[in-house]
Amino acid sequence: MASTKYYLGLDMGTSSVGWAVTDEEYNLIRRKGKDLWGIREFEEAKTATERRTHRVSRRRRQRQVVRIGFLKSYFADAINEIDPNFFARLDNSKYKKLDKEDKSGKLNCYFNDKDFKDKDYFKRYPTIFHLRKELLLSTEKHDPRLVYLALLNMFKHRGNFLLDLNPESETPKLVDAVNAFIDQMNENEFNFPTDKNNKIAEILCNKKLSRSKKQEELRDVLGITKGTEEDTILKAACGLKFELNRIFTETEFEDNDNKFEFSGYEIENFEKYQNILNDEDFQIFDAIRNVYDASLLANILKNYNFLSEALVDSYEKHKADLKVLKKVVIKYCPDEYDRFFRLEGSDEKAGTYTSYVNSNNSKNKKIHRSLKVRKYDELKKTIKKIVEKCDSADPDVVYIKNELDCETFLPKQRTSGNGTIPNQVHYKEMKQILINATNYLPFLNDVDESGLKVSDRILKLFSFHIPYYIGPVTERSAKNGGNGWVIRKVAGQVLPWNIKDKIDIDKTSEEFIKRLIRDCTYLTGKKVLPKGSLLYQKYMVLNEINNIKINDKRIEPKIKQELYNEIFLKHTRVTRKKIVEYLANNGYINSEDEISGIDKSINTSLTSYHKFYAVFGE
Repeated sequence: MASTKYYLGLDMGTSSVGWAVTDEEYNLIRRKGKDLWGIREFEEAKTATERRTHRVSRRRRQRQVVRIGFLKSYFADAINEIDPNFFARLDNSKYKKLDKEDKSGKLNCYFNDKDFKDKDYFKRYPTIFHLRKELLLSTEKHDPRLVYLALLNMFKHRGNFLLDLNPESETPKLVDAVNAFIDQMNENEFNFPTDKNNKIAEILCNKKLSRSKKQEELRDVLGITKGTEEDTILKAACGLKFELNRIFTETEFEDNDNKFEFSGYEIENFEKYQNILNDEDFQIFDAIRNVYDASLLANILKNYNFLSEALVDSYEKHKADLKVLKKVVIKYCPDEYDRFFRLEGSDEKAGTYTSYVNSNNSKNKKIHRSLKVRKYDELKKTIKKIVEKCDSADPDVVYIKNELDCETFLPKQRTSGNGTIPNQVHYKEMKQILINATNYLPFLNDVDESGLKVSDRILKLFSFHIPYYIGPVTERSAKNGGNGWVIRKVAGQVLPWNIKDKIDIDKTSEEFIKRLIRDCTYLTGKKVLPKGSLLYQKYMVLNEINNIKINDKRIEPKIKQELYNEIFLKHTRVTRKKIVEYLANNGYINSEDEISGIDKSINTSLTSYHKFYAVFGE
């Protein structure tokens, strides 16, 4: 059979491939009564992000269960003496009433004493923070079950570990964060005065000012011109929505990526900018976030020593604000009451108080944590519409308007801002609770073979997290084709007080670095240079300079060296504008010359050199 020449065309996509067969004249070939063309669809490939997220969450949950298991074992004897079914009730509190009756025989989740049941517990302690506050401030004897519940809540919500500090260390003050922020901005050649840092901190934590008012006052205090890069940075630091291209002028953003606000941001949305911004710009972006988080934490803690005191204060303010709001609604807009507070006729409607607190206690329809939670902005808009119908001279109406402008009306204990609370804040509170509890719970002073008291072990369990460079603590991961790299000294469970005995920390950290270094594709058997090394960054910068052309001609070596020494060595942020200005000011170009070979955004710089220079000098 004679062979026939033909063309096979492929159109390959991420989830499909189209194909067609033609002759040499590009006419579609037919075989067996069918045109030879078609499409094959398949599942689109996914990155490891989702799988990694699930794996991290699974491990985090497993470790939390172990920590809580230890806490439970420490309190078991003392609690079982007075209430043998306490832990069973607690474990089965997640079930509905009918299932719970079959499993534990009781409807109460926490307490089932003759004279003290769940109803009495919640009447005495409306929130867990009321209990934590009492245990903090009182040295009187308390039921060990109460102490356990307070500690259990803290073990489930340990705070973040972003501050690389000893748990005993004091949480950095807002003014310290402002100092670091101003230094970072000025290092990157923004123009902020350095003698107004205390005033900046004072304005940022002033709860009587709205976010926009904070920006205005900061602008006036610092002498910043409206609309400048510095003004946009202040806008971002106050939690207002800002446009990133007003700060990072050399980066091109997609429309949906250009606007951002730190108020209520999600960590996933923040981290995506690591791929959009270059390293230097992302450091600026992260510095703005740090000062915003610090101001948010200062506003949460207010002037209290402990978190629970501040959150109980928020609860009481919410309670008082709610009374004022109900009074105003009943007085001026009674028809709005049921819709706003009871969901009647507007199921889960945006802006209602019920959807804001995710709970409805009306007799006809009781709901708890099953609504679509609405944001504060939606509630704010609805209340403003209501108070517009009211007498503007009424003191209660004036109060509501002022509090709404400052965004301090009806504060909640549980908000996205709680993610800024570091572990050290909770640790400080737990330590004080345990100090008080040791006066009436003698088992907390028991010492084990390692020389640690039970209270010390609880604190270590609470504040400990496995360093990132250790990873999975089992060697099975590496042996079975996993990604583990840990080097064990001896087998056994790894705990905060024995990790140095079980794991070779130095060898494990060295192995972690080795795994990150790839082999060079040019020099056989050689390792690649780190991206942040002095030598590699110098190579990248010189490579960038080498591409610069004036009127389509490469610049002379003398000019290249000048650009390196006068621009890149002296400036942490280098832009096309800076390079062009230097060439013009030194007579190398005029207004008619054309500069090419360099992008609008300069993605290379001597960041490592500037960091070393700040510490060691020349």
